[in-house]
Amino acid sequence: MPVLRTRLREMYQRSLSLPGLRHLRAGQFRRLRPLRDGRFGRGTSIVRLYWSRFLDAHREDVRGRCLEIGETVTIRRFGGDRVTQADALDLAAHSPEVTVVADLSRADDVPADTWDCFINQFTMPSIYDTEAALYHALRLLKPGGVLLINFACVDYYIHRGLNMGTGDALYIYHQFTPVEVMNYFLRLDLAESDVTMTVYGNLMARMGFLLNLPAEELSREERETRDPGQPLLICVRAVKPEGWNPPKPAYRDPLWHPPGPPARISSTTGHYGDDYLR
Repeated sequence: MPVLRTRLREMYQRSLSLPGLRHLRAGQFRRLRPLRDGRFGRGTSIVRLYWSRFLDAHREDVRGRCLEIGETVTIRRFGGDRVTQADALDLAAHSPEVTVVADLSRADDVPADTWDCFINQFTMPSIYDTEAALYHALRLLKPGGVLLINFACVDYYIHRGLNMGTGDALYIYHQFTPVEVMNYFLRLDLAESDVTMTVYGNLMARMGFLLNLPAEELSREERETRDPGQPLLICVRAVKPEGWNPPKPAYRDPLWHPPGPPARISSTTGHYGDDYLR
């Protein structure tokens, strides 16, 4: 039975990519809530697909001693036996993988020049002090080390914050543009030649992402087209140059957060989306 269910699910997903059914499904876009919850149990988030492609193109950078936010799954997936040590950084030691407990934007006590590669994924919208976080992300790398990082151009706005169980509520502070991201790196004394920026997205990909439409339900053209006027995800490969030593940016902290208790992830749906329209 599990094999049959899997086969039926695959047939259903393939059928949704047929032109006729896709056009019929477009009628469901007239709605005030996403099409489904946030777990993507029936497919892959389009931003995860884009990020996976970017990492696959730069997998040779994932080597030596590597650092990741929250866990080490991505390091191990893309680094394999090139990785000699995998560390995770987070605000709290919620698992044995978290060997560095720190706020990335205030990571003064974490030693510099330590890691060969730092994978920072899907965290920048929730870090208020972007410049400080990028400064420390580069400072922690060895000279010649590589930062692989992404920035959301479109993201869900958690309007009263989200309790992630790390001690502090998560808030969404930023949604980025390519020109903004490149200027952050240049202000931190990197040259354009040190930074490779790849931008993914188009109008349909942006709409599909916000509706929780899995990538498998988009046509190849809808997934692959890159429209510079409709970016969805910015992916950056930044190399720390020899002699990099910019001044530490002045720290900035938020002055306001929404009142009331933060939302919690639903144990049923795996999503904070139960908060829509409240």
